[in-house]
Amino acid sequence: MQTRDRICQAAIEVIKADGAANLTLEKVAVAAGVSKGGFLYHFGSKDALMAGLLDETLAVLDDELDIREASFRAGDSAARGTFALAYLDYVREPYKAADDTSASILAAAALDDELLAHTRATFERWQERLVHNDGLAETTGLLARIVGDGLWLIDLFALAPPSEADRRRVLDLVSAMISDHDGNEAGSAP
Repeated sequence: MQTRDRICQAAIEVIKADGAANLTLEKVAVAAGVSKGGFLYHFGSKDALMAGLLDETLAVLDDELDIREASFRAGDSAARGTFALAYLDYVREPYKAADDTSASILAAAALDDELLAHTRATFERWQERLVHNDGLAETTGLLARIVGDGLWLIDLFALAPPSEADRRRVLDLVSAMISDHDGNEAGSAP
């Protein structure tokens, strides 16, 4: 594992163990097994670490969504709603979506709201894909986003999580709406 990757992984572990408020460069450097100078070579500040961590986790999530979308698109390159199905599939397993990405986003938000600019841009790009580029009616794409993001936040903050059976039924219902979508909804995309 590269030093930069070790530092990012160590930062996630420190955040999980001690919370974002207690994240220090020293703790991360020790956990990563690098000197403070080695840390500063890769990340010049705590903000730079958080920005890098956000960039890395969002890139991994982006790749994961692309892989899932490709599997839904397999055999039918003109299929509609494949990104929406991938988005929902990502939160199918409870707490999966609330792991490393969530820890890094929360840590960045706790440190400096400006660090979330890239995260906001990524979510806006996903929103564009869901609502305008996935071949679904805008409200159907938005529904997929609201359900996916809602489950992610429920998991993240343990806000009365649904049972596994209820979660599956909700995701199956919305997925079926997407799969059966005929594009005739008022205000629909072509």
